[in-house]
Amino acid sequence: MSRMKMLIAHTLEPDDVERSVKEILGQLDLARNQRKNSVGLVHCNQAYVESGALKAVCDRLPFPVLGYNTFLHSSSLGLVDSMLMTLAVLTSDTVKFATGLSSPMTRDVRRPAASMYVETENLLRARPAMGLVFAPNIPLVASGEIMTEALDEISDGVPFFGGQPADFTTYMRSPSVIHNGAAYPDRAGLVLIEGDIRPRFHVFPVAAHRRIRQMAIVTESEANVVKQVNGMPAMEFMEQLGLCFEGQLTGAHTIPLFIDRCDGTPPTVRAILSQTPEGWLVLCGRVPVDSTLGIGAMNQEHILDGVKRITFLTRTWVPDVFFLYSCLSRNIVLGFNYAIEAEAVREELNGHVPYVFSYCSGEICPLPSKDGRWRNGFHNMSLVTVNF
Repeated sequence: MSRMKMLIAHTLEPDDVERSVKEILGQLDLARNQRKNSVGLVHCNQAYVESGALKAVCDRLPFPVLGYNTFLHSSSLGLVDSMLMTLAVLTSDTVKFATGLSSPMTRDVRRPAASMYVETENLLRARPAMGLVFAPNIPLVASGEIMTEALDEISDGVPFFGGQPADFTTYMRSPSVIHNGAAYPDRAGLVLIEGDIRPRFHVFPVAAHRRIRQMAIVTESEANVVKQVNGMPAMEFMEQLGLCFEGQLTGAHTIPLFIDRCDGTPPTVRAILSQTPEGWLVLCGRVPVDSTLGIGAMNQEHILDGVKRITFLTRTWVPDVFFLYSCLSRNIVLGFNYAIEAEAVREELNGHVPYVFSYCSGEICPLPSKDGRWRNGFHNMSLVTVNF
């Protein structure tokens, strides 16, 4: 018997609470399938929070449930739909789970993240093998990146995988982290996993050769706000490159920015969240003064090439658990073919691997460091995966 099993259930009934509960519980069949220790991981449209369907499902489950809302996701059950709710249950007789919820992170991210980790780790007897983390989307404080750094430091390098919610629907509902059926726009959720598992992490980023402009210098910035590039206002710089029309960025969320902080850390790709009235750029991560900045490009071919590369991850073995998180910017690039990446994942994994694929607004996944240990990283415009 494998050390862990992933049960998957889904529903398309956000407005029918009773039916949602019946479908999820019926597909899970916990009386037959649940083992000693379990945790639920949910991905869903915000409609399930608003209707009370998600809370009703969680109230019927004998284990904690964490996750986030998203505008599109899918699983090995086959459906790809914006109105889907999918619950994945990790269950095991030997592997243990501990869960936590942070305090609000609106003004401070590091302290709540560190406290959440310490409180959750204290529920375990041994060092966790890895963590699953759901980070709030608070743009002006670069919450995803700062939280990832805080967790890496306080945990002494425990590897973390996760993402930020991405419920950017037509109605602009609030992107939220979910904990036992309640939605929090400013809190993080954490699952620590203790036991004999060997997680494998992979990051499929925007490739460096996708950079189409020479590097510029950030000459004024504050945290994740770029104010000047090459001594000129950031928006003026973008206008010179033909990326700004009548004072507005064209396709801002689909423009990869290659950032090298020149401090010894690996270069990263950052997405543009918004522009300010002052003509500054708000990015998904901090950009210190004197960082170099390059403009990249991304298209459907590049996105699908990344998906094709996941095939080798299951070529020599079949994992019990497989999560794949993709940046919402990739979905925006796909335009009317918005479901093609999810469908490509389904085709590549071909039904023989239990998985959940979901869009998010920032990806958390470790990378190997020079000393052989994992170094947790916050990514943009990437496809990140974990399997074990």
